[in-house]
Amino acid sequence: MKKNEFVKSLNVSRETLKSFYEYEALLSKWNEKINLVSKNTLVNIWERHFLDSGQIIKHVEASGKRWVDVGSGAGFPGLVVALLLRDRRIDCELVLVEKNPKKGFFLKEVIRKLNLSVEVVNDNIDTLEPLNADILTARAFSELNNLIEIAFRHRKKEGICLFLKGENYRIELDKTLNYWFFDYDIVDSLSSSSGKIIRVKKIFKR
Repeated sequence: MKKNEFVKSLNVSRETLKSFYEYEALLSKWNEKINLVSKNTLVNIWERHFLDSGQIIKHVEASGKRWVDVGSGAGFPGLVVALLLRDRRIDCELVLVEKNPKKGFFLKEVIRKLNLSVEVVNDNIDTLEPLNADILTARAFSELNNLIEIAFRHRKKEGICLFLKGENYRIELDKTLNYWFFDYDIVDSLSSSSGKIIRVKKIFKR
């Protein structure tokens, strides 16, 4: 995907585009030292990672909210969201949860280099006290059944969840519905014909 197509899809300013170039360079450099993403996905980073992560801001109102991104890894979707929120001048408290120390250090380094206002919690989401998220997101972190359990614990009662999923989303969804009741919408992905965004609202235990 060409950069201008990414810009067009998400209406990104020139200044923010420059930040994405810096992010791309940092990720490529660090990926040689620690395994952040699969090397073959770096060739198509603008679609595979940047657009895929960034599209979720179209499906939630973030102003004045507490946004928790679980299993942030290389910063997807959390750091991409941070750049886009700043680009739109949207004030949002953003928290990235990543238990791997090396990945946590990478996240902090990108945040420092790009001058972002983002908190990194270098801990296991399963052992943390409830984070009271208005918005909870995850990408390539865990199966939906586990994500719903995490959301039930860490999201505010009226909070929204956005989970990025691939072609097996229906299998995960059917399995999860055996254990939980929840209101959800399924949104087609901008970055992949087989990708979906599962937007979850109310959650109840069966």
